[in-house]
Amino acid sequence: MVESLRARVLLVVASAVAFSMMACKADTDLGKPACHLLKSGPDGGAVNVIVAELSAGKDFLSFGSVECEDLVCVLDSSSVSRLLSQATANPAVLSDPATGYCSHACAQGSTSGCTPQFEDLQNDPSLVMGCRALVLDDDTIAQICKDPAKCQQYFNNTRSAFFCARGSGPDAGS
Repeated sequence: MVESLRARVLLVVASAVAFSMMACKADTDLGKPACHLLKSGPDGGAVNVIVAELSAGKDFLSFGSVECEDLVCVLDSSSVSRLLSQATANPAVLSDPATGYCSHACAQGSTSGCTPQFEDLQNDPSLVMGCRALVLDDDTIAQICKDPAKCQQYFNNTRSAFFCARGSGPDAGS
């Protein structure tokens, strides 16, 4: 009887420690590189955006990127410019899948919540992120959110056009 009670107490303590360790997870995948930008294919399924489909001076936001916890992948306009410059030197790059970095929705005007936590990215000043509007406008969000399941999937019902991203983006919110 004492052994059974001791085993139960040990199990409860071990469970509590395991749950507290999961709850204290500080690292996220915010800023994690190499997520794939996706678009709808002809059959309605997701296909990769390729570098040749990018436009200079534009930010790109992609939902459904399985490499990211929040399924959100961003390629900011500065990164697009770098990719297109590489393609000038090596045209084969144009057929490569476009990749960005993991992001998540944030509150407009927020000064916190966009510090990259993946590995040690927060220690690299060139990778600083801020909360800003990306490509989407209120009409687009309203259109997507006509389907409650998609609204929940993409925006977690926040209906926000604001996401963590690098740079200032000339097309932000347009």
